Amino acid sequence: MADVRRFALPALFSASLLAGCGPVEDTRSAAAGPPDPETTYRRFCYSCHTSGAAGAPRLGDPEAWAPRVAQGWETLFDHTLNGLRGMPPRGLCRQCSDEELDAVLRWMLAQSGGLPPDAPVIAESASESSISPQDAPAADASD
Repeated sequence: MADVRRFALPALFSASLLAGCGPVEDTRSAAAGPPDPETTYRRFCYSCHTSGAAGAPRLGDPEAWAPRVAQGWETLFDHTLNGLRGMPPRGLCRQCSDEELDAVLRWMLAQSGGLPPDAPVIAESASESSISPQDAPAADASD
């Protein structure tokens, strides 16, 4: 009986820790809509982009962001979706939509002297190409 008690507490403790592992459910209601970009940043991006961990450019540091911005929007957004070096895919925000990641990246760049607000808007599907308003076909005046 003493052996059972000796192992019961550590087993119970381990089970309680493991219960918190696994995918995070998205508990937001559709009516509430997505969180604002700053909230998403604080939940998922803050740790690395405030400290510079794993070479992450720090929020508000235009010099750190400049080489990345020079690569263009498509590359920046691809790195956001798929990760690069120390940055995990989607910044570990697996429940974030592409649109939410687009918004948080734009917010971070706005804080860091990055891309202008007229960077292309992402399409519904990440596999579709993006078209900025100035690249859209002109309306036919003969209609």
